[in-house]
Amino acid sequence: MNRIPLRIRLTAIFAAVMALVLAGAGYVTLSRFRESQSEYGTATGVARAAQQQALDDLVRELATALPIVFVLAAIGAYLLAAAALRPVERMRTQAAAITEDTPGRRLDVPPSRDEIARLATTLNDMLTRLQAALERERQFAADAGHELRTPLSLLRTEIELALRHPRDVTELHAALASALEETVRLVQLTEDLLLLARTDRQDTTPAGRATSDLPAVLRRVVTRLCNGAPGTRITVDCPDGLAAAIPEDQLDRAVTNLIRNAQQHGRGPIAVTARRADGRTRLVVRDHGPGFPPDFLPHAFDRFAQADRARTTTGTGLGLAITAAIARAAGGSHGAANHPDGGAEVWITLPSPCPIRAAEAGG
Repeated sequence: MNRIPLRIRLTAIFAAVMALVLAGAGYVTLSRFRESQSEYGTATGVARAAQQQALDDLVRELATALPIVFVLAAIGAYLLAAAALRPVERMRTQAAAITEDTPGRRLDVPPSRDEIARLATTLNDMLTRLQAALERERQFAADAGHELRTPLSLLRTEIELALRHPRDVTELHAALASALEETVRLVQLTEDLLLLARTDRQDTTPAGRATSDLPAVLRRVVTRLCNGAPGTRITVDCPDGLAAAIPEDQLDRAVTNLIRNAQQHGRGPIAVTARRADGRTRLVVRDHGPGFPPDFLPHAFDRFAQADRARTTTGTGLGLAITAAIARAAGGSHGAANHPDGGAEVWITLPSPCPIRAAEAGG
């Protein structure tokens, strides 16, 4: 049945309905004719023969006219269905011609303001979104290759120099230390890329399934980062008992990225604030540095995005992108802005855990 063209299926449905209508019309016509004859009473002789002759003539006319009407109606239905589906077939042909090498092509929108035109518009919007996603993936691959090329080139240079010229123990130690530094950078970048890919593929975390104790996570992250950068003061304002519906390891990574971004690109003190509002947990990290450049602010969470065009600062520009991906995977949101009193604010909102019902708590 699915292999039969749609226009033929529509014609068959119309023909079946038309056959029922014509059969009903013929039956009603004959019934009314008999009723009209019965109104004159019982006929005899010539009158009865005339009535029978009239009935036979009516039956022959109906038997001739109704099939002709049925055939003409079926042909008309087929032509109408074919004409109605012709724009759909045209769109199908155009869609089949669109490939990854021609992502900018779009479907022709019929001039009629009907369902077919709305379908073409919807498909064009979908193609636009797919093209944007494809361009982002291509740009991501190019940026990843650029980031990987630098440490790989430095690592290769260090090894070639160490093998080409005789060196004493001190020089070999320095070369190995430099190679180790680039290797660590490569490993970290690879882990970030893998984490970003896994987070992008992850489904939204059901609220209430994975719960994290936000004050405990904040204290652990702040202690770890303060030990790594003791010159920057970090304050935490988070009420006890505040929780978020997100796995603890993902929350730890998101908070670490937010605070580390403030340490690298801003100035202290850094204020970390967490509050619950409208059933969601909002975590804000504010620094007192120069803030985001206005043209960079809309792209702060893009992959490999760095406000420092010369890249004189450390980092690959994946920290905020990973944080945004974690927030989206948990069913939350993210944002960034420059504070009116100076500095930058970066925040994420996460679903709060759903309260456990009494029946579930009782087992």
